[in-house]
Amino acid sequence: MNKRILLSLVVLLALFCLGSLTVICVTTGVLWQNNLRSSPTPLSSLITETVTPPQAAATSTATPAITTEETPSPSPTKPLTAEDAAILKQMERIEQQVAALRGLPLLEPVKRQLMNSEELRKHVEENFLKDYTAEEAAQDARVLSVFGLLNSDFDLYGLYLELYSEQVAGFYDSETKEMYVVQGGTFGGMERSTYAHEFTHALQDQHYNLREGLKINPDSCKEDSEYCAAVQALIEGDASLTEQYWLYQHGTAQDRRDIEAFYASYSSPVLDSAPSFLREDFAFPYREGVDFVLTLFQEDGYNAIDAAFANPPVSTEMILHPEKYPDDRPVTLSLPQFTGLLNRPLSELDRGVMGEWYTYLILAHGVQENWRIADELARQAAAGWGGDAYAVFWDETARQPVMALLSEWESERDAGEFRQAFTAYARLRWGEADQQDLQRGWLWQETGDGVVFFQQRSNQTLWLIVPRQADIPLLKPSGW
Repeated sequence: MNKRILLSLVVLLALFCLGSLTVICVTTGVLWQNNLRSSPTPLSSLITETVTPPQAAATSTATPAITTEETPSPSPTKPLTAEDAAILKQMERIEQQVAALRGLPLLEPVKRQLMNSEELRKHVEENFLKDYTAEEAAQDARVLSVFGLLNSDFDLYGLYLELYSEQVAGFYDSETKEMYVVQGGTFGGMERSTYAHEFTHALQDQHYNLREGLKINPDSCKEDSEYCAAVQALIEGDASLTEQYWLYQHGTAQDRRDIEAFYASYSSPVLDSAPSFLREDFAFPYREGVDFVLTLFQEDGYNAIDAAFANPPVSTEMILHPEKYPDDRPVTLSLPQFTGLLNRPLSELDRGVMGEWYTYLILAHGVQENWRIADELARQAAAGWGGDAYAVFWDETARQPVMALLSEWESERDAGEFRQAFTAYARLRWGEADQQDLQRGWLWQETGDGVVFFQQRSNQTLWLIVPRQADIPLLKPSGW
C-alpha cells in the first residue's frame, strides 16, 4: 500500500506577540503529512487554521453563505441578518487590507460562509473524515508504533475527530474555493485575525494554484512527502506572517483585548492529550514555516516570498535550515521490494521518505517519555540528513512488522553523530545491545518489537526491525 493520507489540522500554540514584525510569537500549527504522517484530509482540498472560538453558540441556527458581491444576496432559507451584513463589511475591509499588505490582488470573488460549532462538528464527520476509515487509522497507528511514536492500539481516528472539533476556527477550501469562519456569536479580534490568515490562503491559491501549480494534491504527495511538508510550511508561514503584519498594521485596540481575553481563558484538553510527536508535527508548518518565511522576508520582503512560491522548497531540511534553500536538494535512495526476500508472505503497509524533521521526532518525541534523548542532541543528530528511504511491511507468519530505514548523511562525520544519537535512543528503548561493533553493527536480539539492527557504513546508516535475526542479511542493501 502506498496510500498517503494528509491531515490539515491546525492547532493553537502560543500567544500573539504584538508590536514587532521581526519576531513572530503567534504560531498556530497544522499537521499534514506523509505516508508516516498519517492524516485524513488532503491539504489540497482544505487548509484549516486553529483558533477555538471564545464562545460556542449552542443556540445558533444554520448560517448563510456570504459572497463577496457588493450587495449580498440572502440565502433562500434564511435572510441575511443585520449582524451578518456587518460581519460581511468587516470581511471586505480585511480582504482589502490583506491584499494590499501581501501585494497580491484578489483576482475573483471568494465565497464566504459562517459556521457554528454544531455545524463544524457535522462538517468534520461528513467531509474532513469521509475518506479516512477507522481501519486505515488503525493501520497508520501500527506503522507509527514501529518507529516508537505511538502505541499500536492508539485511536487516531477518534483523536482527529475530537481535535478538529476542538481546534478549527476557520478554513479555506482550495477545491471549492470557499472560506469558512467558525463563529461563536461574535466576530472579534480572534475571528478577524483568523480571517486575515485564511484570506491569505485564497490569494495564494488564486496566484499560485495550490493544487496544480504547487502540486499540493494527494497524488503528488504520495510521490514526494518531503516536498509537500516543505511547501505547506511555506504556505502557512506566509499566511502567519501576513496575519501578524495585518494585526500590527490594522488591528484595533479591541482586537488586542479580544485576543488577550481569549488566551487568558483558553484550554485545549484534546490537543494537550495528543501524543508528543503529533503536537510537534501539528506545529511544524507554522512555527518552523514562519521562521523560514521570515528569513526570506528579511532579505527582500514579499518579493523573496513570491520567488519561493515560484521555486518552492523541497524538503523539511530546507525549512529547518533556510540557508540550505534552494540548492541543497536531498539525494534519492531506494529500498528493494521485500516481498520476495524473506521467503514468506509480506504485505506492504507503508513506504516513503522520513526526512530531517521526522528523524528528529523519532529521537526526541517517542511515545514513552523515557525513550527520548535530549532535544538539542536530537536536532544536531538529524541536522546532517541528506536523504533516506523507509519501508514497513507486515509479516503474517510471524505476526510482526518488518521495517527498514536507509539514510544518507552529508558526511561520514554526520553519519557518526546520528549513530551516536540513535544508539543512545536505542539503549533507552531496548536496553543494552547484545552486539556493539562498528564493523558488524548494533544488535538487539530479543525486544518487544522483534530483532533490531543498526549499522553505519561510511556516510550511510541502516536501521532494521525484523522478526528473526536470520532476516537481517537478506534485507541489507547491496554492498552492505
